[in-house]
Amino acid sequence: MNHQKYLMFFLVAFALSAVAIAYPTKKASAHSDDTQFIAESSLLAGLAPSAVFPFIDTTPHKIAQAHIAITDSASDCHPGATAPDNIKILVGQAGVALVSVMDKTTNTGISTTPSQCVFHVTINVGQAGVPATVTDIVVLNGGSSALTGINTVTASATVRVDNFASDSH
Repeated sequence: MNHQKYLMFFLVAFALSAVAIAYPTKKASAHSDDTQFIAESSLLAGLAPSAVFPFIDTTPHKIAQAHIAITDSASDCHPGATAPDNIKILVGQAGVALVSVMDKTTNTGISTTPSQCVFHVTINVGQAGVPATVTDIVVLNGGSSALTGINTVTASATVRVDNFASDSH
């Protein structure tokens, strides 16, 4: 009987340990409590020429870093060969300052469809011409006609939620 009690005690302790390990008290995250990670994706078919699409707006919170990928046509889809034909990605603050971040250096050379390329860029606020305050990621159709191909935009961003943009729009 004594052996059965120890066995039962061991099984109960093992089960409780397994439950404690399976359900941590805090959510696992690569970011601290003052940031939030967001990701968005969209098809851009039908976006009119010169039209803007406010893809991500985190106002009043600021974006610390973002990674943006688009698919668009290009005359040459080799890495670094040429900029996107139609799609322009602008980052910053709407109504304050937006800068273009897609150019020939963002051409990855990835293509499975003729004249359709994948472009990638990672932005860090205040670096490489990116404004010190970024709350918006905007898609602009810089082409002469509405987008009809397989044009997409995907972005992920780390947003600081501990501060508010004092100069928000």
